Amino acid sequence: MLITPTKIFTANAGDSRAVLSRKGHALPLSSDHKPENEIERKRIQAAGGDIVNGRVNGGLNLSRSFGDFNYKKNKSKQWDEQLIICKPDITETTRGSDDEFIIMGCDGIW
Repeated sequence: MLITPTKIFTANAGDSRAVLSRKGHALPLSSDHKPENEIERKRIQAAGGDIVNGRVNGGLNLSRSFGDFNYKKNKSKQWDEQLIICKPDITETTRGSDDEFIIMGCDGIW
């Protein structure tokens, strides 16, 4: 996360999450990368994978991570076309005078 005087930039890959408290309300700054999400599902299937019980090839329940190298071995695919990729989604949020705090977490912390 990068916080400037006017913007909040959030990069997310996997099951990490960031939430901004603005005027007492939760404003998501990121979204989970789940295999059943349409964009993730299409990439996984294009890489030769399948989603079983919400998990990539019946294993991982997320579709992006920095590790999990067993899911990144398809030599005919680019790094961002593998079953699991580490490419983050980046959001840009304009800061407001009602912003209070940000919570970030991942994995089982939530």
